[in-house]
Amino acid sequence: MTEPLNILIVEDCNADFLIVERHLQQNGLSARCRRVDSLEGVKKAIATESWDLVLSDYNVPQLNFYDSLTLILTAFPDLVVILVTGTLGEEKAVELLKLGVRDFVLKGNLTRLVPTILRSLKDAEERRAKRAADEELRESNERFRMIFEHSIDAILLSSADDSILTANPEACRVFGMSEPEIRRVGHAGLLDREDPRLSALQEERKGTGRCRGEITMKRGDGSCFPAEISSAFFTDCGGIRKESMIIRDMTQHNKLEELYRQAQKMEAVGQLAGGVAHDFNNILSAIFGYSHLIMDEMKEEEPVKGYVEEIMRASKRAAVLTQSLLSFSRKQVVTLTMIDLREVLKSFEAFLCKLIREDIELKIECGGEPLAVLADRGQIEQVIMNLVVNARDAMPNGGKLFVETLPVAMDQEFVDTHGYGKVGPYALISVFDNGTGMDQETQARIFEPFFTTKEQGKGTGLGLAMAYGIVKKHNGFIKVSSEPGAGTIFNIYLPCAKATALVATIGIREVATLHGGAETILVSEDDAVLRRLSTRVLSRYGYRVIEAVDGQDAVDKFVEYVDSIDLVILDAIMPKKNGKEAYLEMKRVRPGLKTVFVSGYTRGIFAEDQALDENSIFIQKPVSPDELLRKIRELLDKKMLARS
Repeated sequence: MTEPLNILIVEDCNADFLIVERHLQQNGLSARCRRVDSLEGVKKAIATESWDLVLSDYNVPQLNFYDSLTLILTAFPDLVVILVTGTLGEEKAVELLKLGVRDFVLKGNLTRLVPTILRSLKDAEERRAKRAADEELRESNERFRMIFEHSIDAILLSSADDSILTANPEACRVFGMSEPEIRRVGHAGLLDREDPRLSALQEERKGTGRCRGEITMKRGDGSCFPAEISSAFFTDCGGIRKESMIIRDMTQHNKLEELYRQAQKMEAVGQLAGGVAHDFNNILSAIFGYSHLIMDEMKEEEPVKGYVEEIMRASKRAAVLTQSLLSFSRKQVVTLTMIDLREVLKSFEAFLCKLIREDIELKIECGGEPLAVLADRGQIEQVIMNLVVNARDAMPNGGKLFVETLPVAMDQEFVDTHGYGKVGPYALISVFDNGTGMDQETQARIFEPFFTTKEQGKGTGLGLAMAYGIVKKHNGFIKVSSEPGAGTIFNIYLPCAKATALVATIGIREVATLHGGAETILVSEDDAVLRRLSTRVLSRYGYRVIEAVDGQDAVDKFVEYVDSIDLVILDAIMPKKNGKEAYLEMKRVRPGLKTVFVSGYTRGIFAEDQALDENSIFIQKPVSPDELLRKIRELLDKKMLARS
C-alpha cells in the first residue's frame, strides 16, 4: 500500500498497544496508530480523523464495547472493526460478528493479525464495490422502469423468437389492447404485413442487428396507423438475446405536416390573391371613377342613367369580393366606420341568395330601428358569408336558413349565466339552420384553424376560424349551439354604438357639397388609366395637376416644383420607390407636406391603422371621385387653417 493505514486502537493497556504497533511494523504493514481507552476518546477520534481500520480490545475498564461498536458503525458503517482480545468464547464471537465485527484475533496469537487485516480490508472494499454496483443497478433499473412506464412512445420487449415479453402502458394505449392481449397477438398481429416497407426493415435488422424507419401498424380494433419504429437486438445480463422495439404513433405528426403544407399552399394562394386584388382594385377604380364622371354629365331623365347606376352597383359588389380576397391574404386594410347592421344585412341578401341552393329557404329578419356598430363592413359581410356557407353545407338535402339581427342587453345575470360577455348593449347577428348539427366534441374544435368535418377537397377549415378572429378583433363574441340532427345556431354579439352618430354620419354624406380649389397637386400613380382619371377629376374641379409615373419620378417632380406644390397623392405600391419611400424623401425637403396615400393592396408599409403623421391620410381603392375630392379638400383646408 502506498499510503500508511490510519488505525484506531481501542486499548487500555499501553504495553499491549505497543506490542500490536510493533507487530504491524515488523510484518510490513505501514500504519499510523492511535490509542484511545474511553468512549469519549472514541467520540473525539472519529470526529476529528478519518480511519481505515479499528482494532479494539473487548475488555476496556472505562468503556463498554457495545457502546463503542455502535458509535463507530453508526458514524462509519463500512469501517472495518477487528476484535483483538485476550480470551473470547465461541458464542460471544458469533454474537459480535452479527453486530458488525469483521473478525477477531487473540492477543496470544498475533500471527493472524496482519492477514486478517488485509483480508478484512479487501472484503470491505469488495462489499463497497458490490453495494455501489447494486445501487447503480437499482438506479438503472429504476430509470429504465420510469422510462418504460412513462415514455410517450410505445415500447415492446421481445424474445429472440419474436414473442413479446412485455409492453409499456403507452403501447397498450396506442394499440388499444391490454398487455396480455399484446403478448397474445405478438408481432404478427401488430404489423401490417401488406406494407411493402416491412421486408426492407426486416432485412436491415437481420444484417445490422437494428433497424429504423416508418411502417404501418395495426390496432386492436383492426384499424391501421402510421408509425416510426426503432428496433434493435441486445443481450441481457443473463446472456439471453432479446429485442427492443420503440414505436411512435405518427398520426398527429403526419396531420401537422399536412397542415403545414396546407398552410404553405394557403400562404402562396394568399400572395396570389393579394396580387390579383391589387390589379383588380385598379380596374375597379377606373370603372367606378369614370362611371361617376358619366353620372355627373347626365341629366336626370336620360334612360341610360340606370345602366350606369347598375355598373356602379356591380363595381361595389366587386369591391366587396376584393375585400374578401384581401382579408384572405391578410392584406386588407381594416376600416372601422359606423354601420347599420340592419342595412348591411338587407343589402347583402341578394348576394347570400346566390351562395345557397334552390332547395334551401333563406329568411332574413331585421328590426325596425337602426342597429349601429363600429365595424369594418367588408369583414362583417365576410363573417355572415362564412356562416351562411357553413349552414348551406350542413343541409345537403335542403332545409331552412334564418338570419336575423336584433338589439340585446347583456346584464350581469346574462354574463354570469352564459360565462362570457361584458355588461352593456350589443347587436346580435343570429344564423340558424335545421341541418345535420354537431356533437359536443366537434363544437369544441369548430373555430380551430384547418379543422373541418367536410370530406377532403371540400373545405379548408378556415371559414369559421376567420369568422372567430374577425369577431374578436371587433371586441365581440361568437357562440355556437348545436345538437346532432337538430341544426345549429351561431350567435354573434357586437358592441353597440350610438345610433345618433350613425345618423349624423349618413346625413353628412348625403348633404355634403363638393368643393374644388386652385391649388397644385402632384399625382403619382403607376397605372396610366388611374393617373389620367385622377388628373381629369382634379382638373375639373379647378386644381392644377402635375403627373408622376413612379416613386422616383414623383420625388424628381416634387424637387422641381417644390415651391408650387400644395399636396401630394401617392400610390402606396409603385416601381422604383414605394409611396412611403418617396414621401420620406419629400418630407426631408418640406417637413409639413400634406400627403394622401392611395392603395388597393396593403397598408402594411405603414404602421397598423396609423397615418404617417397628422398631415397624412390613407384612402383605400376603389375610391369614388367624390370621396377623393372630399378628403383632399379637408386636408387642404386643414393646411389653410394652420397658416391663419
